[in-house]
Amino acid sequence: MSVDMTPADNLNDEIVYVLLNKIKHSGEGRSNVSFFAEDFDGKQVSREELNEQMNHLLQSNYMMGEIDSSSDSSALITVKNAEITTDGRALLKAKYFKVDQA
Repeated sequence: MSVDMTPADNLNDEIVYVLLNKIKHSGEGRSNVSFFAEDFDGKQVSREELNEQMNHLLQSNYMMGEIDSSSDSSALITVKNAEITTDGRALLKAKYFKVDQA
């Protein structure tokens, strides 16, 4: 199985990193993961932008889950039964945890 590591024009690297990394660290198996403004280190992020990025990650098979866009929560977005896939882990490793070979 090969993973396309070319950056997509419609992906925001900072947001993708936060989304995948938080899901990765949410524990083994599927769990509900909520994202708050504080998760993005002061960067202004809208629900719409997160929804768009999350949909892309789901469609690209970098993660699994179901987006809950319930507006009654203080969370910007919640993903029910979220789990990072093998492709998602590979993307995180290849894109965000590169080690320079000297």
